[in-house]
Order: sequence, then structure tokens, then C-alpha cells
Amino acid sequence: MIEIIISKNQANQRFDRFLRKYFENAPLSVILKNIRKKNFKINNKRAKNNDFVYEGDVVKMYISDENYNEWLTKTDFKPGDFNLDIVYEDDNIIIMDKDYGELTHAASKDDYGNNLVDNMLSYLYKTKSFDMSDKTFKPAVVNRLDRNTAGLVIGAKNSEALRILNKTIKENKIDKYYLTLVSGEIRNDFKIDSTISKNKNKNKVKKSNEGKNILTYFKALETNGDYSFIECKLITGRTHQIRYSLRENGTPVLGDRKYGFKQVNAKIRDKFGINNQILLSYKIVFPEIKGLEYLAGKEFLSKKYDDMVKLKEKIMK
Repeated sequence: MIEIIISKNQANQRFDRFLRKYFENAPLSVILKNIRKKNFKINNKRAKNNDFVYEGDVVKMYISDENYNEWLTKTDFKPGDFNLDIVYEDDNIIIMDKDYGELTHAASKDDYGNNLVDNMLSYLYKTKSFDMSDKTFKPAVVNRLDRNTAGLVIGAKNSEALRILNKTIKENKIDKYYLTLVSGEIRNDFKIDSTISKNKNKNKVKKSNEGKNILTYFKALETNGDYSFIECKLITGRTHQIRYSLRENGTPVLGDRKYGFKQVNAKIRDKFGINNQILLSYKIVFPEIKGLEYLAGKEFLSKKYDDMVKLKEKIMK
């Protein structure tokens, strides 16, 4: 018999879901079979699929050591040196300033240790901000940015904060603002309300009546006739939403190799050395969130804001 005590990060979830995370290497059918055979108890009572586990609960597992070790989730993360620009941190969340060219998550084995999430995990591990021995939880980010988009990314440091923030993001309640330089003249505020679908082979999105809704508000800040500096407020949060919307408006993001104008991009590449989209996630404003009430009304700004303004002045002079 093996006995474990439910930790705070493992708590407040259905027992079958807990086991699927704890025994990552066990097929679901094996987990369900062992529940039916009464091989698990919670606080000395027979465990059922839809029972919930709470912090401090004692789970007894009447399985062999061999099966336990075979099914157990293996923690293979190896913390290394980290390169992390932290804007804000508390016991629940961490807000980071992602660099241009940095992946949010690893896209392949070659990216291991060279992405924002791994840098975050290394930092939190080395500062003892979470328990790496926990088999069912790792801190995670709740929003992501394209590789060549810089700016603010929110990380959750415990399972409760992750559940709360994922729900809040899904409901589009956190205000996220971007700054960008675009080709063409924009003097008036506008919005793009459309539906799009993704072509996975090309990693691009296109207009589709059967796709997902996107809604973005754009605020005109400055223009010289050739280029414009604008603020974008995301209401929904779809892949390439800002970049696609601005192309549809006839004013694509400067340097955008997927949705931009090739001749304009070539011009700014030759003149300013810019070869990727100029897009910065520069501000996040939190609403009142149940469970994270202390964040209500708090506003966080990217440290790259000043660099963005300097680039704007350089290009638009």
C-alpha cells in the first residue's frame, strides 16, 4: 500500500482527473479499472471517479510498487540558467517581459531551455517558489505571444491561480493592449469584428464565415502619411489576430513577413534593419477577479515601451 497526502496544488479537482495527472504513464482504462476494483481510498473511504480531493486528504493506493513506479508521472525538467525580465511577481502570479525572437513554449526538443516557460520554471525552481517534486502541477503561462512579438506574458505559480486566470482569459476579461507601427495612414479609431480560421500547414489565418470570432479595437496615435503608430486593444485572443486584422484594413504591421507588404518590408529592412513585425504587448489591466481581488485595477507596463517610442520616432521622422 502506498499513501500520499494531497497538496495545495493537487487539491480541488475530481479524483479521476488527479490520477490521470499523477499517473501520466498509465492508460485511462487502467486508472478507471483500478478505481472500479476499489484499489484507491480517500480518507479511508472507497474513492469514486467523481469524488473531489482537497488539501490534506489522505489517498491510499492498494497497488504494487512496480505498477506505481511504472505509471508515475516523471518529472524530467532540469533547471538551468535563466534569462528572465520580471515586471511583477507575488505568491500567485509572475508577469514577464518576453523578448523579440523568444519562443513562449518549446516547439521542439531543440528549444528545450531556450524559451520563456523554461526560463520561468528555472527561476521559480531556483528561488524555491514551487515544489518540483509535485507530480501533477507545474507553473504555466496563461497567454502567449508569437515568437517575434515582444511584451507582457502572465504566469501562474500555483494551480488555483492557474484555474482562475485561465477562466478569466477565456472570458476575455483581462484588458491587453499592444503598440505597433503600420504601413499607411490611420487618423481615426476603428475596430475589426470578423471571423477567422487557421491554415495549420501555412501557420496563417484567413477570413472564414465558419471560423472563430475576433474583435479588436484600434486607436490612432500618430501618423506621417506613410506610416502610423497605433494602440490595439484585444477583446478576443486568437492566433495572429492583430496582424491579420491590420492586413484586412490595408495597413499591415511593418516588418510582418506573413501579412505585410513585401515592398514596404524590404524598404524598412534596408533602411532600418528591421526584419520582423513591430508589435509590442505593452500593457495589461486586471479586472476584479474572484480569488485574486487584490489585482483589481492594477496596470502593468512593458519595460520595452520606451524602446518602442524611440523606434517610432526613428521611422516616422
